[in-house]
Amino acid sequence: MGEQHRRPTPAGIELAWRASRTRADHQADGRHRPGPRPGLSLERIVAAAIDIADREGLAAVSLARVASALGTATTSLYRHVRAKDDLVMVMRDAAAAPPPDLPAPDPARWRESLADIAWQIYDLYRRHPWTLQVPTFGPPNTPNYLLWGELMLKALSRTRLGPHDQLRAVTLIFGYVREQARLSLDPVIADGAAEDYFRFLGKVMTPDRYPMFCRLFADEANTGSIGYTAEDFTFGLDRILAGLAELE
Repeated sequence: MGEQHRRPTPAGIELAWRASRTRADHQADGRHRPGPRPGLSLERIVAAAIDIADREGLAAVSLARVASALGTATTSLYRHVRAKDDLVMVMRDAAAAPPPDLPAPDPARWRESLADIAWQIYDLYRRHPWTLQVPTFGPPNTPNYLLWGELMLKALSRTRLGPHDQLRAVTLIFGYVREQARLSLDPVIADGAAEDYFRFLGKVMTPDRYPMFCRLFADEANTGSIGYTAEDFTFGLDRILAGLAELE
């Protein structure tokens, strides 16, 4: 019965692991040497697709567009990737690669280490905003996202949090960072369209139904801007870390 209800792993996730193993092999045997341009590979396909997404958005990515950027036929990509959805999954993980010079977490300063990691992930989302449009499938399950989780777990390794609470903490931080990055890139917030936003709310909210909001917005000091700042991100992150410290 269990076998009948087991869901197959999405092809894109398996591709992400294949791409990760290939990169690791290249780094291990020093294949990145001067010489002729390498042939078509999953790594080159993903890099070209990320470049398109960074410049024009995820909607601009297609197998045909990537093939054109690489100067090859679309059919030549099929040996490495069969569908855009699978390619996007690999792109999302590749764009999340931790910097090679990232300092190792210090378990003795776990709060500072977790804050640094959270900021690194937040900045990755902002550099590659299209990644926020890619659906997720459960907890982190691709190589680079798991590497970020590995760093968080190392930071927590000397705390008194049990394994289950450590995993909960990792999930909590991942979710917080993703949502805050999405908010910071929201067009209404990013474009500073505060006047239109509050004008609309003034038409639809009434004191009998939303007394607290109406009282809050009656003060012009609260309606001048809805921009998202580093201070906003830090506020929530500090509250999360303070809550974890109570468990520790």
